[in-house]
Amino acid sequence: MKKELLRKNKLNFTMLLICAFAETGVWIGISLILEKVLFVATSDDINGLYTQLINGLVLFLITTICLVVNIIVKPKFQKRAIKQYKNMIYQKLIDKSIENFNDYETSVYISALTNDVKYIEEKYLFSIFTIITKSTMFISALVVMIIYSPLLTLISCVLSIAPLLISLIVGSLLSKSEERISDENGKFMHFVKDNLSGFSTIKVFQIEKKIKALFEKNNDKLETSKAKKTRVITILELLQALSQLIAQLGVFFIGAYMCIKTNTLEASVLILFVQLMNYVIDPLATVPMLISERKAATPLFKKVEEILKKCPEPEKEMLEFNESISLNNVSLSYEEKQILKGINLKFEKGKSYAIVGPSGSGKTTLLNLLSARMKEYSGSVYYDNIELKDVSLQSLYNELSFVEQNVFVFDDTIENNVKLYSKVEDDIYKDILNKTCLNILLDEKGNEYKCGENGSALSGGEKQRISIARALLKNTKILLMDEATSALDVTLTKQVMNNILNLKDMTKLVITHNLDSTILSKFDEIIVMSDGHIIETGTFSELVNKEGMFAKLLNFSTTN
Repeated sequence: MKKELLRKNKLNFTMLLICAFAETGVWIGISLILEKVLFVATSDDINGLYTQLINGLVLFLITTICLVVNIIVKPKFQKRAIKQYKNMIYQKLIDKSIENFNDYETSVYISALTNDVKYIEEKYLFSIFTIITKSTMFISALVVMIIYSPLLTLISCVLSIAPLLISLIVGSLLSKSEERISDENGKFMHFVKDNLSGFSTIKVFQIEKKIKALFEKNNDKLETSKAKKTRVITILELLQALSQLIAQLGVFFIGAYMCIKTNTLEASVLILFVQLMNYVIDPLATVPMLISERKAATPLFKKVEEILKKCPEPEKEMLEFNESISLNNVSLSYEEKQILKGINLKFEKGKSYAIVGPSGSGKTTLLNLLSARMKEYSGSVYYDNIELKDVSLQSLYNELSFVEQNVFVFDDTIENNVKLYSKVEDDIYKDILNKTCLNILLDEKGNEYKCGENGSALSGGEKQRISIARALLKNTKILLMDEATSALDVTLTKQVMNNILNLKDMTKLVITHNLDSTILSKFDEIIVMSDGHIIETGTFSELVNKEGMFAKLLNFSTTN
């Protein structure tokens, strides 16, 4: 995980590292120059003063070069490191299976992409340069002090007006940068929440690449705004350092001039030691804290690695669904409660099956099982001649679509929600709109109408029709539907269901509480479930004549 921060970023890292070492050399060099300046000042050596002035100009030039390098490189290093680290997290996240994804709450993934990344960015990414600079300053200062021996007591004035003025000027720029970042961060969080909530839709309809492209686009906008802020902060920090350098050199050169001309000053080693003490005290106070913060980031890397761990997936390919789906003595438990109990069923290719029964009878669990969302079952489930546990999810979802009870809708147009960012021929798209009665909705609201977060701007029935349209547009051999028309009125339900049941060569498994005889009579078989068992199966007329559980459910439905 840590390596991702430096991938394709080593040149930027090396340049910043060189600047960190150069910074140490500059500040130690300044201390030595100051000592030499005062020495030549007390000995009336004007040529020696000129030599030290040249040395000072060289250090000033080095500092300016480091300033320019940091302004250019530091934001680039930050942007690339954090952008590709988050892209890597999202890539691993979206590669997980639905079952594997559900091992953690969505908030855990969001936290990994936001709060954890923010901490790593602030406390880990740049701390290494500060630690190196302060540590080398500490060691170098200590060595120089040992060579020169005693510490004399006298403190020179340090100008602070210039750094303060720079702080005030740049402060207003920082506030604007924060506003931009806050705005982009809000958009980014909205996008992440929107997509993770619809994870199963992304997987079933196999639009991982398209969604990842949209993620990278939003991520780039956010990181660009943050890089601009970093540039402002970098300019602030380095201009403050440069202004302090100018102030210190000015004080000491003026003092040296006074020593040469008036003989009122004499000091060299004194000023050197006063200067060097700064580089001893400050690292002792800050480096241990920086190291602690850096160590605190290590568990975050391990946490991300753990939650993104991908379970091994089966590799057998189901090239094409040709015969049937068979369940043989299938039982399934969830949280120590048995949901399915000894299920034996066969769904033949091209036929339509209605699954009915009271709430909690196991209907939705059955469809979740068939869509490979729950694999901890006993017995066997065969798609043609391949056991479900051995089928690769990619090949399964090539053959299967699932219209879920709780529909997820992206915060985008109706068209993009139906097409799921894919290119679709106009005549095919219009045919799907007609089959799902979405043409009426588009005529009313227009193509650019935004659906809102998770479809908040749509009714339940409108969201259900979008979900059905997606599945029909995917045009798979198998269609699973879980209460897909429960929010539609009677007229729309009949129209949409008739269009679906008239589709040829598609195996349709439909959970429904709507016991309308005109619809149910068109199914090839009705499966009645209760308490995880299959109670009875047959055509509509067969079950009515049996006068069993289905007949009671039908009678209860018509009387209420």
